[in-house]
Amino acid sequence: MHDASLIWNAILSLAGGALVFWIRQTSLQISELRRRVADTREEFARTYANKDELDRGINGLLKRFDKLDEKIDRLLTRSP
Repeated sequence: MHDASLIWNAILSLAGGALVFWIRQTSLQISELRRRVADTREEFARTYANKDELDRGINGLLKRFDKLDEKIDRLLTRSP
């Protein structure tokens, strides 16, 4: 009976150790993935324009086209 409890304790100890090891590895992987997601968000924000920046850029471009259109209209009205 003493040998059976010794074997059972060894099995439970190995299973518990394996479980703790698996939990630790999973936790480390989750931490690494969170870090990578944060880095990706930073890189994405650095590479791409957000909606407000895009609107400002388009509005500036449209203003320049309006000025060009006015100049062309003035040139056309001056010609005989």
